[in-house]
Amino acid sequence: MRRFLIVCFLLILSGTLLPSYAQEAVQEPLEIGDSGTEYLRAIRLRGIDTDVAYFDPSAPPPKLDTTQEPPKPAADQADPTIDNRWIPGLIVGGILVAVAYFFLRFGGRFTVSLGREASNPDSTRPRIRGQAPVWAEKLAPLDEILRMEDRQRALVLLTQKVLATAIAANGILMQRSWTARDALRQLPESQARELLRKLVTMAERVQFGGRHVSEDEFNDHVANCRYLLGPEAA
Repeated sequence: MRRFLIVCFLLILSGTLLPSYAQEAVQEPLEIGDSGTEYLRAIRLRGIDTDVAYFDPSAPPPKLDTTQEPPKPAADQADPTIDNRWIPGLIVGGILVAVAYFFLRFGGRFTVSLGREASNPDSTRPRIRGQAPVWAEKLAPLDEILRMEDRQRALVLLTQKVLATAIAANGILMQRSWTARDALRQLPESQARELLRKLVTMAERVQFGGRHVSEDEFNDHVANCRYLLGPEAA
């Protein structure tokens, strides 16, 4: 009987200890690691509440107020964006003041310098000099051309000599890229120009077309060239 009472007492005692032990096991706080601590710290700095509130499941649900608004900032707190609006204006104003000072400080010197250059615009301008084309360089004397046995070559050289002389007599500066026809177009309209055109056409036929030149044709060509060259070629 005594043993039975002892066993019943132990069973009753164990029954009272088990719920309290289980409840204490549930309420035991969890261990939070370093990463969890940093996470809680980060969300708390952002104003996020980490505490959880449980409502009584047997009680009616609480009333939710959906008309709440966040508190408005105090009137004495200035808007930081208003001050930032003045920064671009201050920068632009400073640049304009610097430009105005620079112009007032050195503007007179620039005016004098530009005035001197305007008084003599050709002082620094490079002078363009004419450069004769290859066919008008190192022209042989008239007597040397007339003594050539190759009448085709002599006729071409004679035409080039007469054309270059006419260009120089009119004060025209020839360009390096000019052909005989280009030089002929620079001469003023006259009877001599018409005669030169016939001589140039004859020379082109001989030089580029391989046309044969008879002695009579060559003599007529020489007579026209002497007429264009003047008394010095007589």
